Amino acid sequence: MTVIAGRPLGLFHLQLPEVIADPVGFYAELLDAGPVVDPLTGAWLVARHHDVQLLLTHPASSVRMDHAGALARFPGAGLRTAFDALDLHVSFADPPEHGRLRRALAEPVQVRHVRTGLAAAIDQAVTTTFDDLPPARPGTHAGRVDVVAAIAARVPIAVTAHLLGMDDVDLATVRRWSLAWGDVVAAPGHVPTTGRAEVLQAVDELVTYLRDLVTRHEQQPGGTMVDHLVSLIHTGVLSRDEVIANLMMITTAGSETTTNLISAVIMSLADDADLWSLVRREPNLIGEMIEELGRLHPPTQYTARRMTERVVLASGAVIPAGATVVLMLAAANRDPVAFPAPHEIRLDRTGVRPLTYGHGPHHCFGAPLAQFEAHRTVLELATRYRLLAPLPGRAWRHNANLRGLSRLPVQLTAATPAGVR
Repeated sequence: MTVIAGRPLGLFHLQLPEVIADPVGFYAELLDAGPVVDPLTGAWLVARHHDVQLLLTHPASSVRMDHAGALARFPGAGLRTAFDALDLHVSFADPPEHGRLRRALAEPVQVRHVRTGLAAAIDQAVTTTFDDLPPARPGTHAGRVDVVAAIAARVPIAVTAHLLGMDDVDLATVRRWSLAWGDVVAAPGHVPTTGRAEVLQAVDELVTYLRDLVTRHEQQPGGTMVDHLVSLIHTGVLSRDEVIANLMMITTAGSETTTNLISAVIMSLADDADLWSLVRREPNLIGEMIEELGRLHPPTQYTARRMTERVVLASGAVIPAGATVVLMLAAANRDPVAFPAPHEIRLDRTGVRPLTYGHGPHHCFGAPLAQFEAHRTVLELATRYRLLAPLPGRAWRHNANLRGLSRLPVQLTAATPAGVR
């Protein structure tokens, strides 16, 4: 049995601040050990790329959660509103409900819509964000900038607010709601372990706001994604509660995970001067770079499934019916069998695809939007600034699943007026 920090290998380690800051060693241990059973929860931890990909597409993999049982275990914890919403969440729906919900929700953020209908709004969000940074003359420092607060969080929150027509609420409030719902979704068993009362209060505020938002869009359409979903209420495709629950999902997935992606990409560029120079010289490589850095620093570290029947993995390990499996997406992305030299940044990888956005029926339908926002942000960063250097003070949020930076101080030096050289 593999033991780290005096404990058998398990989910406990993902909660340690040092592992959140640098989980590579933990994931290497999981990959070496093969499937292991978590000593506290009894869940199977599956890390190898082939096995994770198999279970993401296996017909015996269910995403349904036993929220009724959790409510019985945590009476009086104020979890019912959150659990009721999660039970209607597309991410936790099995067929046939999953297909119906996914078709309804994915249409407005398909690639063709992102590149046409949303491109102008994304460019406006990016331009406004960079215009608000401290001014700098060419060749001079722009001063200390916290990438998370000043860039990475602002762009996706502004885009999400535009997408949903949340014009009457400030972006700081949208971020607070997004973080709170992300804490619920990412918590073990969906029960926040710290600051529960504050988190659930923010969730209640978000639910109340979204109910009012749907009502307002019924009375006066605003040309947003909410209008599309409201029309599906009227045709009987979606219920009102399903719309509210999945707008909660979009608020967090559309902003929080994209914030984590953009932060991780800029962190990697700040830490690697050669990579930063390459991106400035050859901006046509930004797409490949975002794909590769997303492999190394996926915004979502793992996802869970419950097996409805016995499944045999390639290693011969047998996962019994009824078992919970935790599919370690981030570890699978560093599997040396799938990705030679897995810890190196290589922009010419082909063949096996990373599992950054999942795989199969539950592959993240918002991935094109997140990647487009990250691409536009990095391109603007490389156009406006010549030097990007890390500064002390980097910090990570205490969220083992939606792993992301809470602070990323950097020093920026403006480019010449002619732009990138």
